Amino acid sequence: MDHFTIGIIGMGLMGKMYARRLSAAGWRIHACDRPEMFEELKAGFLDNERIVVFKDGYGVSRSSDYIIYSVEAESIDKIVAQYGRATKKNAIVGGQTSCKAPEVAAFERHLPKDVEIVSCHSLHGPHVDPKGQPLVLIRHRASQKSFDLVSNVLSCLGSEHVHLTAEGHDRITADTQAVTHAAFLSMGTAWRANNQFPWEMTRYVGGIENVKCNITLRIYSNKWHVYAGLAILNPSAKQQIRQYAESVTDLFKLMLGGHKAELEKRIKTAGEAVFTAAGRRGEPLLLSDEVLDRFSLGNAPKERTPNNHLSLLAMVDCWWKLGIIPYDHMICSTPLFRLWLGVTEYLFRKPTLLDEVIRTAIEDSTFRSDDLEFTFAARGWSDCVSFGDFSSYRDRFEQIQSYFAPRFPEATRVGNEMIKGLSKTTANNLSDFFRDNFADLYPRSPRFSAAGPPGTQQLRPAIFQHCITPIKELAALDKAHAPIAFSRRTGTGYRLPERWFWRSCWINLDVRNDDDEDYASFMEISIEAGVLAAACVVHPPHLGGTLPVGPLKVMNITILGFPPPAPPQLGTHAVS
Repeated sequence: MDHFTIGIIGMGLMGKMYARRLSAAGWRIHACDRPEMFEELKAGFLDNERIVVFKDGYGVSRSSDYIIYSVEAESIDKIVAQYGRATKKNAIVGGQTSCKAPEVAAFERHLPKDVEIVSCHSLHGPHVDPKGQPLVLIRHRASQKSFDLVSNVLSCLGSEHVHLTAEGHDRITADTQAVTHAAFLSMGTAWRANNQFPWEMTRYVGGIENVKCNITLRIYSNKWHVYAGLAILNPSAKQQIRQYAESVTDLFKLMLGGHKAELEKRIKTAGEAVFTAAGRRGEPLLLSDEVLDRFSLGNAPKERTPNNHLSLLAMVDCWWKLGIIPYDHMICSTPLFRLWLGVTEYLFRKPTLLDEVIRTAIEDSTFRSDDLEFTFAARGWSDCVSFGDFSSYRDRFEQIQSYFAPRFPEATRVGNEMIKGLSKTTANNLSDFFRDNFADLYPRSPRFSAAGPPGTQQLRPAIFQHCITPIKELAALDKAHAPIAFSRRTGTGYRLPERWFWRSCWINLDVRNDDDEDYASFMEISIEAGVLAAACVVHPPHLGGTLPVGPLKVMNITILGFPPPAPPQLGTHAVS
């Protein structure tokens, strides 16, 4: 460790969090922020001998072996252009921005050719314990040795490593963060416009309302640039935020017009596409009543005020219109997204509550002025993002931030507790699914062997119970919850094709074409394999089938009777 120095350029909240945790693990840190912050930053780390503060990025770049640019996405090109040419020979450089397209472009444009590029992104805020949270690692231009070195350095955070491409990262962050942020920014804007502190009003205390208040305040307690870069610089994010504003507007017009039948049909069609068609029927809810009611900023009323939850209805409508299945990215999602998905799922998978919401939307005008301001706010944020106006975004954000600032400390504390409760729930749900459904079928613990299948013969029927053994083994692989990249290329996260078999059942995983790449966790693959076996092996003719897996839908999992005609050889595992 003493012979390897980590440089951090940009000592905002995330930069400081990284510096403290990496230095606590024994790494030597060279850090800097803006030159005018030098004395203040130096004074703040006088008690930490493993952190050396420099006046600017030249000293950090020349002396560090792995350099992390922890700066705003808006400024990344300018800052890399300024300090990149001073980068130590054969160093590794990465960034911590929320949008990787401009970051990678800046690195390619300004860094010397001998410098390797391994970027990262912690998918949580600086006040959240990184243990167990997703940490994206992007091997853009680096050897496997350098990539492994970065992975080892950042392992002290205790995060779940997720291996993605820069393009895949931006697509997922748009799916999981862009609209989530827009919804809560709009809520805060609406409450301020109506001069409301929602936790002081009984209609905004308890259950789902607790999540709305806590996350809105949590977002506004952070720096504006955390959200602006992701929204404005990510093309997919712009499209999604625009669709969310359109969904809010369309649903609000139906409410105003009293068009109950049309509203109900649209809402339930969207819910069917997002929740039922995604296979969530019968799955445990991400959030329980106990979790929702436990974390409140106000005193819960004796009776709950019915709410039409326009923000939640519009979210699911937006996902439906864009063809997004939010569960596809659960393992690579932020705590805020998991909370937001949890409350939307809670609403849509409780038919009685959903019917009450639809009825309230048409018959009850209690929230009408709030909904009007919320609609204006959603359209305003969408316009701000579409115009690419960072200055306007900052002005809007900071005005509302100052309005809510007195309650930030309490909201942060309560929000952290809520996130811990949700993290524990989501981590258990997938393992519970296998324990509850498959544990009694084969009590022994199978293992993989290197032996391959004998010969090539005609297809034959598979037995469902025989398929359960390799399916269970997929779920039990080391770090089964961590998404990785799959392709046929050497050097990828996991090389395909790959096959597992036991007795009468053969499971094959492969992409469609040589150049295809997709990403998923083995737990997700295991669940899809279970769904496929239940659909295509349980019933005659028991010959199996094929199902796409992964967000890009270019990777297929296939179940066949054993032994089938031999596919291209690469990895084959017999479960014995």
